[in-house]
Amino acid sequence: MNTITSFTFHENHNVRIIKLDNDDFLFHANDLCAVLKYVNPRDAIRRHVDVEDVVKHDTLTNGGKQKQNYVKEAGMWALVLGSETEQAKLVKRWVTSEVLPALRKTGRYETTKATDTRDYLTNNDMNNIKRLIWACSSNVSHGKAFENGIWHALRQVTGVPSPSKFEVKHLPVLADEFQRILNILEPYFEARRICEESLIKRVLRERADHIIINELLDQMITVTNTAKTSIKKQIDKTITSQACINLKNRNVCDHKYA
Repeated sequence: MNTITSFTFHENHNVRIIKLDNDDFLFHANDLCAVLKYVNPRDAIRRHVDVEDVVKHDTLTNGGKQKQNYVKEAGMWALVLGSETEQAKLVKRWVTSEVLPALRKTGRYETTKATDTRDYLTNNDMNNIKRLIWACSSNVSHGKAFENGIWHALRQVTGVPSPSKFEVKHLPVLADEFQRILNILEPYFEARRICEESLIKRVLRERADHIIINELLDQMITVTNTAKTSIKKQIDKTITSQACINLKNRNVCDHKYA
């Protein structure tokens, strides 16, 4: 009898896998394409996977049982090797070192031993963390680089490597790290706002000479060094927003970081 299981890669990417009676495995095509960051899964499958490596299989969805595309192991590797993203390297390493060995040994993927009683963050907790990261990075030009930098900082300060899960005991450390990041970003955002207002007023409306840009940059540095009074306001706005209140409430004193 064919059985289905799933594994989670890098916080929230679930990939469904079917174990066949002959001990081969089928990988859910769209799930795998999402992990590998293919924008158009259908096109990716057409370009990289041989027709004989694509299989339709009944899959339970919110709309009932539907036939969906799965790829054989050869098709899985074709998609992994065809992806040009940095994430593909992480997926390849993870599949070869953890997922496939576990599947072939036990028939399912297990991230921890059955006796593991660690209190991991829930999906809601992780969604709240993502909203906090978005709040920190949504107003910058290099938003994706900011997001990656924040994820790196969170994992570094907790000592939890990707794609391992954060635990409830890490919440105080995560909250402190978010506050540290906001302490750094808020003066910059305030200075940039003031600089942009001056640019609009003096250069665009009053048609001042372009050399005034140097003066505005100096002004931006000055404001950055003095705009400390608005830091707490931004922190409170972000940390206590409705979207993130559950994460803050989970940061209770009886879960201390060790």
